[in-house]
Amino acid sequence: WQEQREVNTIINTIMSGHGSESIYGLIPEPFHAPPKEPLYRSKFPGSLPTNKKPAASMGQPHTVVDAKQFLRRGESAMPTVRNPSAVGVAKRTTAKDKPTVPRRDEKPVMGLVSQKNYITANAVDNILAVPKKPISNEVNYLQKQDYGQVPMYLSRVRQQITEEYRMIEEMQQSNQPQNDDEIEMLTDGEREKLLEGLKSNWATINKEYQTLSFTLDTPAKKKRKEEFEAQLEQIENDIKKLSKKFVFIHQDKRPW
Repeated sequence: WQEQREVNTIINTIMSGHGSESIYGLIPEPFHAPPKEPLYRSKFPGSLPTNKKPAASMGQPHTVVDAKQFLRRGESAMPTVRNPSAVGVAKRTTAKDKPTVPRRDEKPVMGLVSQKNYITANAVDNILAVPKKPISNEVNYLQKQDYGQVPMYLSRVRQQITEEYRMIEEMQQSNQPQNDDEIEMLTDGEREKLLEGLKSNWATINKEYQTLSFTLDTPAKKKRKEEFEAQLEQIENDIKKLSKKFVFIHQDKRPW
């Protein structure tokens, strides 16, 4: 039964023409023309009036067009010998840019000699010419914008000195003690010693400030950071005050 089934499959394949080698595949199949579709007709009637305006797309014609006069082979729209009056084209007046090419029988003018003495003419032109002024690349400091003015740094130093004298005078007038012995000026040695102590304190506090962690996740860390910043700012202000040349102190002799 299995063998009979395989034989029937082979026979059906050969009869259907799907096999790679079959004699039935050499017979051409008859041609059947497809059915012709009906002619298309619009659902709208063709008797409706159109609302198209004349010359609505290209505008009004600028020339008069005659249907009997059209371009033929060998003619152009420009006026020519065969067509002196072209249709719808005005004749242009074009100027010639270059002269015409000379003909073979035309000879150029030769033997022209000038009577001008160029050596004498050049000598006269050079004698009568005005000499040019030499251009100097040297810098003239007398033509500077700030020539003869006081330099800016001297004005700044003078202003600082005037401000220091004014502060001293105001302090003397406002806080005038009963005895002159209560006010004294620090010597340079005392002032330098105080500056060294302040700078040492600033370095110590700054070293501790640099050891703080970057993450301030607790209130204690934030408070400690703010305290260090306040101390550093106070020391910097004290150093700025003691950096001046004249520093006066008031001795408080109150009994304890």
